[in-house]
Amino acid sequence: MVSEPPPSDSMPAPAEIAGKRGGRDRLPRFIRAGAWAAIVSGLAVAVSLLLEWLVVPYERLGTEAYLTGWYLLSAGLRLLSAVLLVWAVIGLYERQSRAAGTFGLSAFVVAFFGSVLQACESWGETFVWPTMAQAAPNVISGEATEAPKYLFSGMALSNYSFFLGWILFGASTIFSARVYPRWAGVLLIVAIPVTALLSPTPGSFQESIGQILFGIALAALGFYALRTAPSNASSSQGRA
Repeated sequence: MVSEPPPSDSMPAPAEIAGKRGGRDRLPRFIRAGAWAAIVSGLAVAVSLLLEWLVVPYERLGTEAYLTGWYLLSAGLRLLSAVLLVWAVIGLYERQSRAAGTFGLSAFVVAFFGSVLQACESWGETFVWPTMAQAAPNVISGEATEAPKYLFSGMALSNYSFFLGWILFGASTIFSARVYPRWAGVLLIVAIPVTALLSPTPGSFQESIGQILFGIALAALGFYALRTAPSNASSSQGRA
């Protein structure tokens, strides 16, 4: 009776092969789940700005409104939205990565880094603004004679990077990829100048409407991403 040769050390065990395949499968699943992140992010920012506009008592309390529970809830929702947005833009781009071409890739990169910077600003709104409302309320109210230039320079960098990135992403959605409905890309683009150009007075309709429109557009893109097959390029990578 001939005995079987011992297994070669160079041959991976079946469990090891399954583990590697499972590891390759998890990343595409994570990226595709960015569509859900887009829906939650969009709804969270829309609800946050509705609270900011209708509930947070800025007119009655002034800078003390930053110390209320309603403000913390609103800011917390914005922070949640901003963190999920970094995940969402990856998932949204994955659905149109092959069709979007070079312009779409460039738009994705700018939108991604703009979203990262915006998440940093949302963290500041949640934890720094209430602190400043206690320690330096004249800075929050805009009455300081010497505004902290580094702070406002950083805010400008994050805001304009965010604005540029998502305008480009919306343009690639409309003109290059054409995977998502055009109206969602148009709403995404329109929301940016509405947010940038209207008065940023806290608690006002002008401050809220642009970001609410952005949230609606983002949630719509996430919804359609769930109904759209993954990019052929991404699918082939997942099967490799």
